[in-house]
Amino acid sequence: MTYRVPKLAVVLIIILMLTSIFTFPQVVVLANNEPGNQVKKWTFMVYIDADNNLDPYAELDLKEMESIGSTGDVKDVNIVALVDLLYVNGTVMYYISKGSRIPVWGNWSSEYELNMGDPKTLAWFINETVNRYPAEHYALILWNHGDNWHGFGWDDTNHDYLSIEEIRRVLSSIDVEIDILGFDACLMSSIEVTYTLSLTGKVDIIVASEEYIPGYGWPYDKVLEKLVENPDMTPRDFAKIIVEEYVKSYTRGSQGFAPYATLSAVELNKVGGVVSHLEKLTSILLENIDKYKTAIKIASERAERFWFGMWRQGPYIDLKDFLLKLIELRKDLETYITPILSEWSELIIACNSTRGPHISNVYGLTIYFPRNKEQFYEPEPYYESVPEFAEATG
Repeated sequence: MTYRVPKLAVVLIIILMLTSIFTFPQVVVLANNEPGNQVKKWTFMVYIDADNNLDPYAELDLKEMESIGSTGDVKDVNIVALVDLLYVNGTVMYYISKGSRIPVWGNWSSEYELNMGDPKTLAWFINETVNRYPAEHYALILWNHGDNWHGFGWDDTNHDYLSIEEIRRVLSSIDVEIDILGFDACLMSSIEVTYTLSLTGKVDIIVASEEYIPGYGWPYDKVLEKLVENPDMTPRDFAKIIVEEYVKSYTRGSQGFAPYATLSAVELNKVGGVVSHLEKLTSILLENIDKYKTAIKIASERAERFWFGMWRQGPYIDLKDFLLKLIELRKDLETYITPILSEWSELIIACNSTRGPHISNVYGLTIYFPRNKEQFYEPEPYYESVPEFAEATG
């Protein structure tokens, strides 16, 4: 089975730095017979970077979107996708209607081959979609491989990807607020990623997985069906539905069974407070490391660990589960841990998993915690990838 997590070797790709101003060549419109620019309730935009081994899954997800389609009523929904593939040159932006997709920019030719790992491409797509299809609410779904704090969106043709810092800068630069930022990509529901992107002030909710995402990805037909049925729903309610429908689809539902599948919805305006409390805890632990190191090690070993099993060798653990295990071992840390646990119910809007190994002890966010220096231990790349989180927590 294919998963939406890159090969480990890809992590060694050099990060291309952002330019200070996001610009993009003048677009060529191939068709412009989609509905006009009336303000609808929702614009649901999907950044499909299938320029890698996920290429075969792009068409399946587009078909799911087409089965529902954008709706014509002013109060309803726009569905837009930017698609880049591996086995054919070019990139096309589609307005997706029921039963069809209308190309509104690009072509399947080398002339229109975009680098989906370039932050300028992501910035252009967001701005172009918002200008064409204004709405009261925006959902932006980033579709590709994910590798937590390492980054997202591997484009094999251009040998590039988006670092978390690049995504942060893109989102900081746009003029609209993204109600829901979804990652149809592995491993992206972490305290590092959510905190970094919360600093943009442009995203309300992140929906992502602590664990892998199967190749089939989100069940777009089920998710969009609910949105089209009730476009007046709030972003919080829609985020809960995405989590519910995703887990249902992999619990012997429309997409079969995926034992490790998890999904969470995180309220970004609550992340800063949790990180502030976390900094107080890490300060005490670091100041008294000899006193606490045994408890820290035991708690990390007992906590739920992620990376589709990896024989429990993966580099990420559930943050809340770790704190629960740590407070059991060291009651004297209760003053520092309790404030974090108290805010968790407001931080995590929804969290669910299939009835597999992660059926319990999954609370919505991971934290990077490799088991030892021989397995996934990369301190310097970590500091470079999520410097704000590293600095905020010491």
